[in-house]
Amino acid sequence: MSEEGKVRAVHVAPGEGQSVWAFSGDRYTLKAGTKDTHGGLGVMEAEIPPGSGPPLHLHQNEDEMFYLLEGTLEITDYDRTFIAEKGSFLLLPRGSIHCFKNISDEPARMLMLFTPSGFEEFFMEIGQEVVPGEPAPPPEQFAAHVENAMRIAAEKYGIAQM
Repeated sequence: MSEEGKVRAVHVAPGEGQSVWAFSGDRYTLKAGTKDTHGGLGVMEAEIPPGSGPPLHLHQNEDEMFYLLEGTLEITDYDRTFIAEKGSFLLLPRGSIHCFKNISDEPARMLMLFTPSGFEEFFMEIGQEVVPGEPAPPPEQFAAHVENAMRIAAEKYGIAQM
């Protein structure tokens, strides 16, 4: 609530929100988190470069949803694999074993939602702040970054790598 006791809308204009580089040159931008939604929902915009995506894992604490804005992702859900294209929605209930990979030649863009909120804080913690005009970190550091990120995800955020 504001000082006047009024509940105010959260507005994040296009291109705004705290952004970080993580994993294999992925860019994650926070749109709404725990403090904005009283713990109900986390919302991020993600840009996933060609060939990038997390290892097979599961969330123990939250449901995860994607809405694909651009690009093509290969989704693995337990033992089945399918293709998600622009306009696809995906619900990954907590406990579902999954991963995704950008299989196109262009970056994939998606909205990521977490309920309850909290997992969006993981990206802010492990990511490197995006500085406008500067490129993503070099690919040589990707493997070490993914290994460290998955360790933090397991220790603090209830993520199990499969």
